[in-house]
Amino acid sequence: MNTGVDELIRQGVAAARVGEKEEARRHFEEALRRDPDAVAAWLGLSGVVDSPEEKRRCFQRVLELEPENAEALAGLAWLDRQQTPAPPAEVLYCANHPNVETVLRCNRCNKPICVKCAVQTPVGYRCKECVAELQAHFFNAQPWDYPIAAAVTLFLSIFVGAFLPWLVSMLPYGWLFMFFLTPPISGSIAEAARRAVGRRRGRYTWLVASAAGVFGGMLGLVILWWQIGVLPWLTFLIFIVLHASTLSMRLR
Repeated sequence: MNTGVDELIRQGVAAARVGEKEEARRHFEEALRRDPDAVAAWLGLSGVVDSPEEKRRCFQRVLELEPENAEALAGLAWLDRQQTPAPPAEVLYCANHPNVETVLRCNRCNKPICVKCAVQTPVGYRCKECVAELQAHFFNAQPWDYPIAAAVTLFLSIFVGAFLPWLVSMLPYGWLFMFFLTPPISGSIAEAARRAVGRRRGRYTWLVASAAGVFGGMLGLVILWWQIGVLPWLTFLIFIVLHASTLSMRLR
């Protein structure tokens, strides 16, 4: 291959790299006009022509010149794969609605499901039956766990609601301390309620405990006012909001 052909191929490759396909094609075709047996020019041209037929012609010419050329063999194999028709898609029907076509399957039991039967979870779509089965294993609370959790939370919240806001209100800028003291104390109450029910999980334990915590805190404030005539409203409001939110988060 002479120097002029080499330079044309080099310019064609450079143009192809920056997306100038027409310019690259002109360089490769000029190189082939000067040297029809330039394998590098045929390979370069295969990358800038558009139609599959032109690409195939380029690869076939390379194999005529170099029958074992790996790049040309790989290019022809790729063209053959592109032209192979895709198998027809399987028609699925929802297991719960036999007349409804669908493309979804439960990623746990592989059952076909339509959009009405599909439940989107963090790990993909699942059927309602699989979701219910998993929830049954996760939420294993007994019916008596709810009143037990409510009683424990209520009793401890009465005590804390009566004394914590009052004691903190006597400190300078005491309301600031509520933001640091309430979460760990409320978290301890949530843990006590969890242990009282054997650490079993209930779907509504967080709601029952939060309601009991709010009611207990308010009852504690009433007892405090009845006994010593003090109503630390600011510290109590901060307490009750943080108390309810902490119980909710810890028991979900």
